[in-house]
Amino acid sequence: MKTSTCTWGAALFLACLPTLALADSPEDKQYYNYKATFTSEPITIDGKPDEAVWQTAPEVSGWHLTRIDYGNPARDDTKVRILYDKKNLYVLFHCLDKDPSKITAYSVQNESFLHQEDNVTVMLDTFKDHRNAYYFWTNPLGVRTDGRIVADGEAFTTSWAGEWESMGSITEDGWYSEVRIPFANFQFPSTEEVTFGLMLDREQARTQEWSNWTPDGVNSAKVSRFPHLEGLKNIEGRRSWSITPYVATDVALQTTASRKVFKPNAGFDARIDPTPNVALKLTANPDFSDVEADQDRLLLDTEEPLLPERRPFFVESEHLFLAPIKIFTSRRIAMKPHDQVLGGAQLTGKVGGLGFALLDVQHRDDPGDGSNERENLNSGVLRLQQDIGKRSAINLIAVSRKGDKYGWFRTTGLDANIHIWEELFVQAQILKSWSDVAGHKDSEAYKIAIHRFDTNSEFWIHLEDIGKRYANPLGYTPVLDKQGYNTHLYLTPFPKLRFLPQVNLTWDSLWRRDHEHVRTRLRNRVNVQPYLHHNFALYADYVYDDNEGFKDRIATGGFILFPNDWQSLTLTAFTGNFLGGPTRGVNGALNIKMGNRLQAKFSGFYTESKDVPKNSELYGTSGTGHSWSGYAQLRYQFNPNLYTRVTFQQGAVSELADYSNVKGTLLDAVFGWHYRDWSDLFFVYSDQPFNGSQERRILSKISFTY
Repeated sequence: MKTSTCTWGAALFLACLPTLALADSPEDKQYYNYKATFTSEPITIDGKPDEAVWQTAPEVSGWHLTRIDYGNPARDDTKVRILYDKKNLYVLFHCLDKDPSKITAYSVQNESFLHQEDNVTVMLDTFKDHRNAYYFWTNPLGVRTDGRIVADGEAFTTSWAGEWESMGSITEDGWYSEVRIPFANFQFPSTEEVTFGLMLDREQARTQEWSNWTPDGVNSAKVSRFPHLEGLKNIEGRRSWSITPYVATDVALQTTASRKVFKPNAGFDARIDPTPNVALKLTANPDFSDVEADQDRLLLDTEEPLLPERRPFFVESEHLFLAPIKIFTSRRIAMKPHDQVLGGAQLTGKVGGLGFALLDVQHRDDPGDGSNERENLNSGVLRLQQDIGKRSAINLIAVSRKGDKYGWFRTTGLDANIHIWEELFVQAQILKSWSDVAGHKDSEAYKIAIHRFDTNSEFWIHLEDIGKRYANPLGYTPVLDKQGYNTHLYLTPFPKLRFLPQVNLTWDSLWRRDHEHVRTRLRNRVNVQPYLHHNFALYADYVYDDNEGFKDRIATGGFILFPNDWQSLTLTAFTGNFLGGPTRGVNGALNIKMGNRLQAKFSGFYTESKDVPKNSELYGTSGTGHSWSGYAQLRYQFNPNLYTRVTFQQGAVSELADYSNVKGTLLDAVFGWHYRDWSDLFFVYSDQPFNGSQERRILSKISFTY
């Protein structure tokens, strides 16, 4: 069996390599260049074009649609002017709207998901490699959401956080957005004049029209086709070094006997840029800085969800580790509440067409059993990414984790991203792991994937083979000993009917077997969301899932409401069979904006299940039960950099192998102040279950970046 598995997997990978000859797309097509205008006058970011210097910058208009009536002129045009000084880039959007009373802006929290409300985006390819870019996304309230576009739109990462400023204002003919992006966010060549790739994008909520400033509305994620921003002379990028020390305290009001009552803490993050293309990051005892509660949903599945990374030390190179099989996810390092990173170093950069990341971290992990024993661990990873042609790349990765209690694990492999045509790319990957626990036999993993996407549709198919003893505790591979495929189809047609302006259609299919050729899972899911109005959609979902012998059939129906002056209301009910017995329940979520500063979120679910297998390793210990959870969060935004938040959750979730299970009460209150660039102050009260008991703590942290 091993021989046939290796042959099959190796054949899939090698079959893709000849297509590297096709990896070169036609010559890069930047539609036009825009020359930025220098200003020596100060610009106040207030969402109003009240500085006279704005009129000295050329105005760009005549935007084109990118999804409905692709390539046609936008029905409501957008006008843009761009200025810069030595330290900042300034962008002024004037978004025309025939009915300004229906402009939608409800998010008041930074890093919000801004679809379904009016928004604009600035995207910058600072290395001008035509592959990767930073994006800065904002709404009329000045909310800031940012991240990175990777591999010419192949993927997005949301963990990267920049320093920037935005503000909007609604007027009689539309709305303005004023954006300031410091060059200190980026590395770029230290030449007299710098050129960036630049894309500007707009979404109009009530019409669901997306548009951008290219003459035919090219897909805004296609970094290879970004226009160029020229004329940036003598600008100052980020400093060649910085250090961010922090001090923190942890006061235990109620805790397990093994925990200290008072625990002072300190650490730092540091960065050194030896060249404009290379960065060295150091950390000692990094801290999450915040308390996140994300257990407010019921996940009717048995595979662990993956939580996003928050620690600044890890996020800068996150985009380099994207791969078909997630061979490295930094959340696997010190992922539990009482785990600790002692220190680490990371070297990242790009020289010519070669990108690289070298990471080494020493940490101590809590076994989670209430004891004082900790396992000392060392985790390391090497990633090399060589550009091929205009858009493609071939990559090498090696991962190692060694502990003093559970032994060592090593994994290495190759993967390739091959862009055949503009919207079509192929991924291939081959991996091998070694372990003193699992050995090295039957420890290979292979994957091939074909993707095709644009702004209205997405399709992919993944073929995967994971060996019985493939072992990589630093990766994310929920299921071992499998061969199978996974397909996904997403369509967004716009029928242009009065009572059906938009439909969202999703189909997912998963089939797999073990290496004894016994089928272990067959899952099909269909989801339909017809919009009866631009802010009201019905929701219908059906799942057919044969999973490890259990025949799950779950149907869900409900609605989603996005009114103009508050955020959203979702209400769904489900019924069917889950884990061998009948189940039924309801889910609801209500998000409300009260003014431009206060936002409340409420959600909850109740489910009744019967005949759940007792003492099952996969599905828990309860045979019949009632699971429920209620969640509420209130957030007040004093200004874009100062907020307070209170979160409460109560529940009893059982019978699911879900990372976010909650049994008991969770309460946290947070005061957060981003008082200067890359510097924060937090006060947190936390009351949450841990190891079967309730822990109550007061935490504080202040960081300061030099």
